[in-house]
Amino acid sequence: MSVKASLSTDQSAEHDRLARMLDIYARSLAGAMMLFGFYHWAVILGLLADTGGTFEAMPAAWQVATMHFAVFDLVAAVGLWMRVAWGNVVWIYAALSEVVLHTIFYEKFAFDFLLVAFHLITITTFAVMALFAYRAGRPR
Repeated sequence: MSVKASLSTDQSAEHDRLARMLDIYARSLAGAMMLFGFYHWAVILGLLADTGGTFEAMPAAWQVATMHFAVFDLVAAVGLWMRVAWGNVVWIYAALSEVVLHTIFYEKFAFDFLLVAFHLITITTFAVMALFAYRAGRPR
C-alpha cells in the first residue's frame, strides 16, 4: 500500500467517524425536538399550562406560536431522525424562530434564557461538527 493510499484510508476513516458522530448528535436532537413538540401539544390539549397560561386564555400571538412550534418541532424531529437535508433546515428554522420570539419579541413572549441558550448551543455545535465532517471528507 502506498503512502498516498494509506493517507486516503485514514482520511476516510476519520470522515466516517465524524459523520457517525454527527448522525448520533442529530438523532439526539430529534429526541429533544420531539419532546418540545409534545410539550406544545400538551399545552394545546390543556394537559399543561405554558408561561402564557392555558391555551384558551393565551393571547392570540401565544396561541399562534404554540401551534406553530407544535407542528414544526415534530416535523423537525422526524427530519433529523431520518437524516434528510430538509430535516436540518426545518430544525434550524424552528430553533431560530424560537430564539427570535424569546429575544427580539421578549415583551410579548418573555425572555427564556435556557431555551435560547439551548438552541444557540445546539446550532453552533451542529455547525462545527458538520464543518469538521466536511473537511475530513474533502480531498487534500
